[in-house]
Amino acid sequence: MLSSLFAFAVALAASLLATPLARRLALRTGFIAVPSGRGIHREPTPLLGGAAVFIAFVAGIAAGAEALGTIHVGSSRLWGVLGGASLVFGMGLLDDRYNLGWFSKLLVQLVAAVLLLAGGNVGPLPLFGPVALLLSLLWIVGLANAMNFLDNMDGVATGIAAVSSLSFVALGLLSGRPEVAVLAAALAGAAFGFLRSNFPPAKIFLGDAGSLLLGYLLAATGLAVTSPQDTPVALLVPVLALGYPIFDITFVSVTRALRGQSLTQGGKDHTSHRLARVTGSARRTSIAIYAICAALGLVANLLHILSFTPATLVATVFAASSFLWLALNLCRRAPVPESSASASAAVS
Repeated sequence: MLSSLFAFAVALAASLLATPLARRLALRTGFIAVPSGRGIHREPTPLLGGAAVFIAFVAGIAAGAEALGTIHVGSSRLWGVLGGASLVFGMGLLDDRYNLGWFSKLLVQLVAAVLLLAGGNVGPLPLFGPVALLLSLLWIVGLANAMNFLDNMDGVATGIAAVSSLSFVALGLLSGRPEVAVLAAALAGAAFGFLRSNFPPAKIFLGDAGSLLLGYLLAATGLAVTSPQDTPVALLVPVLALGYPIFDITFVSVTRALRGQSLTQGGKDHTSHRLARVTGSARRTSIAIYAICAALGLVANLLHILSFTPATLVATVFAASSFLWLALNLCRRAPVPESSASASAAVS
């Protein structure tokens, strides 16, 4: 518990200090996001927020792991996480600057996922073998891109990472896995610190470097909180905790397929965009999404405590039904504007 609090505090402080520095550096070097059809900003906004998050996360991990002895710096699991995170972050920076193609980005994400798994962060792999390996790769790459997709409105991706990480801190402590709690606490501190400058109206953006990094680290934490002894139903707990980004990328994939639109084409058709048209406010939308993530995290922790298979199945079905209801209502009340559906945009 103490190591987690220390990791959170150090990451939070580092994020609060690093974010304004990253903003100044972005302005000096021209690392600026120009307005596009995908976002809601009308003015150029500094990028490099991902650099602040990365630095803060590493500081939190170092504080919680080495200083308090939760995870030794020579741990292959720790280096698997950090190695993959460094790859994803570096590739994201290049993408923010040079707009890389989808294939090169996917290849780097797969290499990062393999690094994570090779370090021993395999969760339930011994139970399911090759099938679990493919599912784990899909989990890591899918969540990284889901968070990248959700970085379309001020504070949304950052807030989701912050709230969901706290759920994983609790799951790690309840599971007797302090190393998972430290990992999640460092991520939560880094995200909360950055959220101060990223909440609407944002003064700095995550960029692909930050959003892909957050998704990768959430996926790593979700894997780490599972174990080879877990039943297939118990594996639904981290899925529930990260239900919102999974819902959004599924919703966007299905609706774009029905419209004959490419998944890699940007647009204002995400759940956050549609919720904003319903609520009339980016702030209210962000807070509503945080509340959904907090509720899902609470349910995930309660299910973990109960360890009751029928309850987990019922909760999963209820969550899926609720998301289906939300999807249908968003399609009805906030249809995609024609300009967004037809206009080409940057790769998401």
